[in-house]
Amino acid sequence: MRLFSVISHQTRPHCAMQCGMLSISYSATSIKLRLCWNVSLKQHHYMDSRLLSSARPCILSINPTAHPTAAAPEHAYNNQAPETSALSRKKRGVAFPADLWPQHSTLKISLIGMTPEQEQLTKTSINKWAPHVNLTFEFTQSPDADIRIAADNNSYGGSSTVGVNAKKVPAQKPTMVIGFAHGLVTKTSQTIAHEFGHALGLKHEHQHPYRTLEFNAENVYQEHDRYKQPRKEADDQILKKFDPRQVYSSQYDPRSIMHYSMPGEYFTNGMPTSENYELSETDKQFIRALYPKNR
Repeated sequence: MRLFSVISHQTRPHCAMQCGMLSISYSATSIKLRLCWNVSLKQHHYMDSRLLSSARPCILSINPTAHPTAAAPEHAYNNQAPETSALSRKKRGVAFPADLWPQHSTLKISLIGMTPEQEQLTKTSINKWAPHVNLTFEFTQSPDADIRIAADNNSYGGSSTVGVNAKKVPAQKPTMVIGFAHGLVTKTSQTIAHEFGHALGLKHEHQHPYRTLEFNAENVYQEHDRYKQPRKEADDQILKKFDPRQVYSSQYDPRSIMHYSMPGEYFTNGMPTSENYELSETDKQFIRALYPKNR
């Protein structure tokens, strides 16, 4: 099962793409999961994306057809986290324990349909997580790699399964799709880093149970209506908060790479959320807590 993550909810052309968690202009649809643990992509909007196209203003949505073999998103998280945990006290983020990879695993990663330049950008973006986890990232040509990343040169967003849910995707299908329509730019790197956060098990930060955001739900719905995106998607990928009894969580981090960039119209105070192009310090701390090197 995959999750799609929405990247950018901004309705301005410049808001283009935070997809991998971030904001991205989408052409199709995308969805994001926050980093309450930022660790579960159970279907991070499999397109953690809503693969968006530049033709559309940055509306976040899911694009299940961005890649013919992309899996559909799934957002039911029933994993119960322990009531007491060092993570819930010390780190920021959101995650479901059952979505995490076994400690010290070697994750085999294959890149599908990419040019050498796209492959290099993808590897560089993924490796931003490497110093902070006890996992080993091994790039391979194997068709049955744990994480299979396909390029979509006609879209602007991305999508990914969440954590170990990638193991449920048929070997002939990708577990992640990255839109390269923007080219080899910072926004694309942002999308890759965000989506790989989902692949590590992270959820969307803006869905943190203790977020400080106050949404104007009707404006969010109207934006989805305008682009013929179902309102349920708005609920599942933006408005819904995770149940604090089911996830590890602590302080809300608006600078997380797993947080969507959204326009002021989405909020009662009229203030937009920022575009986060790099892992925040709390992203690094949180992922270290999930995959500690001394464990």
